[in-house]
Amino acid sequence: MSAAQSGQVLNALSVDVEDWFQVSAFEHVIDRGSWERLECRVERNMRVLLGLFGRRGVKATFFPLGWIAERYPATLRAAHAAGHEIASHGYAHRLVSSLTAEEFAADLLRTKRVLEAAAPGAEVRGFRAPSFSFTRGTPWAFDVLRAQGYAYSSSVFPVTHDRYGIPDFPR
Repeated sequence: MSAAQSGQVLNALSVDVEDWFQVSAFEHVIDRGSWERLECRVERNMRVLLGLFGRRGVKATFFPLGWIAERYPATLRAAHAAGHEIASHGYAHRLVSSLTAEEFAADLLRTKRVLEAAAPGAEVRGFRAPSFSFTRGTPWAFDVLRAQGYAYSSSVFPVTHDRYGIPDFPR
């Protein structure tokens, strides 16, 4: 019997793994070159989430930045070992809409290598663009993902928003 037939509610849960200083709202305020000097809260917050999810039997997809994976590989190993999916959020939270197709392809390749090295055995098959930055101006991004072997993207918000979204995109 499927979950739908039994009346069980199924939910999907995903977590972007980035730190406070890496969000797009700060990209013109905090230089990427200063990230190394800022307090990083990812390890502590991931321990809390993994503990909470573990106690409740919850599985999620984690979308870490490659920058985070290079610095905190044990955190990604712990998430993968607990049965969570590891997917890509790009290397340094650069908006896809600010990249060329070639830059995006290079970022995908670099990030996938870093994530899979941090969590041996994890197969990175999914991608979420920083700030959902697939727009009407980036139709090529889907082709780049496909060419690199990604199975899915969680990069489009089918809503009207001041910073992102494609309102008429199929849900």
